[in-house]
Amino acid sequence: MNHNWRDLSSTILPPSLVFALAIATGILSKTLLIEKPVEGKTYQSTMQMSGVEMVHNKFEPEKHALSIITADSIAYEGKRIHFINPNLTSYNGDVDLIKLSAANASSNSEMSMVHLNGGAAIKKVDSEGKTRLTIKSKELIFNVQDKIISTDKVVSIEQNRFKIYGQGMIFNQKLGTLEIKEQARLKSKFMMDR
Repeated sequence: MNHNWRDLSSTILPPSLVFALAIATGILSKTLLIEKPVEGKTYQSTMQMSGVEMVHNKFEPEKHALSIITADSIAYEGKRIHFINPNLTSYNGDVDLIKLSAANASSNSEMSMVHLNGGAAIKKVDSEGKTRLTIKSKELIFNVQDKIISTDKVVSIEQNRFKIYGQGMIFNQKLGTLEIKEQARLKSKFMMDR
């Protein structure tokens, strides 16, 4: 027996009924599902995730130059990204890596600038995994592309044999330079043991 599917589908649902259902579905979806914005009120899209790890390499095409960000939670709000308890690892080729942490952080959607707040810290770690330098401040700004970390707040820098305190700092990971902007004070281990 040879069936003509066109005739069979017409007997199941007439084309006029299919057309009427399509129009009714369109009208209902427009009125029920699409929310009309209130005048003067703008909406932002928001998305939140917990226990996240991101690998960021937009500005770092060469091998071993990636930035890895882990956080307890991440919230995307419009063009901003907010992190809770972020830990960021920035590699500089096969040289020492930098680990940044804070209570919270925010970034633009491009991830080119990361603002770390609340007990922000930098640890410079060598290839053997040993911390060579620790920098602490209330807030740090990390320029991801240029690998420059800066602050205008009070900063403390600690190495095995000394501590340096000052106001403001610029740390360039690519060049391996560290500059205290103002009021630098040095305390050596020898002076602290007295």
